[in-house]
Amino acid sequence: MSQHWGIRALSATTVLSLVATLAACDNEPKVETNNSTSTSAAANGPDGKTGTPVGQLAPDGVDLSKFTGQQVQWSKDTCTSDVKELRSFSLRDLAAINARTECAKVKAPKDYSDPGKGEIDVMVTRTAPSKTPAEQRVLMTNPGGPGAPSGAFSVITVALSPLGTSHTVIGVDPRGVGGGTRVTCKSYGVRGVNDYRDLSDSDISKLQRAAKKTVDDCVSANGDLLPYITTANTARDHELVRQLVKTDKVDYYGVSAGTWLGAYYSTLFPNHVGRFVLDSNTEFTGSFQDSFGTQPMSFQRRFADQLLPWLARQNSTYDLGTTKDDVGKTYEDIRKAAGEGKLGQFEPIILDNIVAHTLYSDRGFESSGALLALLKRAMNGDSQALATAEGAAGGGGSQQELDDSRNQNTVFMAIRCNDTSWDKDPNSYVKTVKENGPKYPLVGYYDVANECAYWPYKAQDMKVDTSKAPQMLLVQTEDDPATAYEGGLKAHKASTNTRFLSVDDQGNHGAVLGGGNLCVEQQAYGFLQTGKLMDKDAVCPGVALPKDGQVHSVGFTPEGDKLAMPVDPTPQWKKALLAVLGAILDELMTPKNTTPRD
Repeated sequence: MSQHWGIRALSATTVLSLVATLAACDNEPKVETNNSTSTSAAANGPDGKTGTPVGQLAPDGVDLSKFTGQQVQWSKDTCTSDVKELRSFSLRDLAAINARTECAKVKAPKDYSDPGKGEIDVMVTRTAPSKTPAEQRVLMTNPGGPGAPSGAFSVITVALSPLGTSHTVIGVDPRGVGGGTRVTCKSYGVRGVNDYRDLSDSDISKLQRAAKKTVDDCVSANGDLLPYITTANTARDHELVRQLVKTDKVDYYGVSAGTWLGAYYSTLFPNHVGRFVLDSNTEFTGSFQDSFGTQPMSFQRRFADQLLPWLARQNSTYDLGTTKDDVGKTYEDIRKAAGEGKLGQFEPIILDNIVAHTLYSDRGFESSGALLALLKRAMNGDSQALATAEGAAGGGGSQQELDDSRNQNTVFMAIRCNDTSWDKDPNSYVKTVKENGPKYPLVGYYDVANECAYWPYKAQDMKVDTSKAPQMLLVQTEDDPATAYEGGLKAHKASTNTRFLSVDDQGNHGAVLGGGNLCVEQQAYGFLQTGKLMDKDAVCPGVALPKDGQVHSVGFTPEGDKLAMPVDPTPQWKKALLAVLGAILDELMTPKNTTPRD
């Protein structure tokens, strides 16, 4: 699950090469907004209380046969560019996987309770199993966001796990994004605001006006679609696909906001739930405001408890300090130099944003170290170091990448504002930021102007209750920055049909796929492939951070049966391949919602 912090987003495909340089980020222009705001009327979207019985796509009497009876046309040519581009990697596993991958556009109603309002396209990507399994099973996947496309993620799931031998793996793009009917809006920023720690009252007012203009213009341009961009409708789209592929139950692997989607599907269609693994859980039994509200704390915890001590242990490589406090002081010195204009394009807001995004993955720590090492040298007058940093940062990406960023940002905004209620007083966010910022300075200052305060549609506020579904596995790392451990634990305790697998002394966002923890993989993949679920809550030991020879203890010790780490049988060539695939996964899991500001 991502947060809307600023105007730059880290691109994680460069993690491997940036060990020697730095992590790349978008270089987007900012423009001053004017003082005028849209006067588009508030419209009432669907409120989730349509009287649809549990297990049905629509209320009794609504005819959806046009959609449930459609013929699906599968083709490799239909796949989106991000899926097709995976074929360009000369990796032995991906070539065979791509040969088994095809895509289709499925027609879905905008409003399942009133299909006469029109229809949309939803992109579906599927990869056939490498073997003919004894039992035909379908696994649906979602990487989170909310609103991130699922196609490429489903292919990487096959490449990084054994699930491609036992399942047909499917990615259903959330409505509004990816290869289906897209909803894309401009997003406005404020020129001259480069440090959210130092905002004047005038700056805050300008940021609030920019957020309101973003919403007003988006509603004016896309009001026919925005009310229907919800997690509940995306869950219904998944149910429609289940019916079209003619399977009685689906298995599911969802990460981050994908756990929110998995919980919604389990609430709406419990009889069609197979084996569900929810990884890096939102507090899906609460509100999005609750889940996002923990991020300042959890990002600061990952930064302070894991990144800073790791950089201190790697001082011979990065020269940032020999203690956690020394590294923290170096970071503040670099940040101060950025604010004084001594580091070129690296303003404080950009620096915080890049470092925060490297916290999603353990692999990102090396990118943070490389960047900060260059900027420390630049701060001390090394112009070549600054040129290297700026050269690696590069430009703003291709037009397609910018369009995708705007598209995903729009859907992110629509889902989180439509799903659950937010405080409608814009100044409530200012108050929260003033409380959080001094305690959690890395990202605690950033949600000062929240678009949901100006959102005109009624939130659905659907009650999530997974109890009618079969037992599910929830997995959570102790220091996850984006979905706090505490929120995942709350969701577990409120959901009686779940088992909770904690990962001690580990903090990557996404514990199962590409995390390199064999204990976690054994429990998650074992459940998905065999149906065998641990009898009670349990704890896996963590894995060492890059270049560390051992696991370093952080925070608290989670409760549960202590499991052992299996012996790793993976040959070196396979580990090298998995490292490359892991870098691709990092990009898919990196938030795109820090869109260019128009």
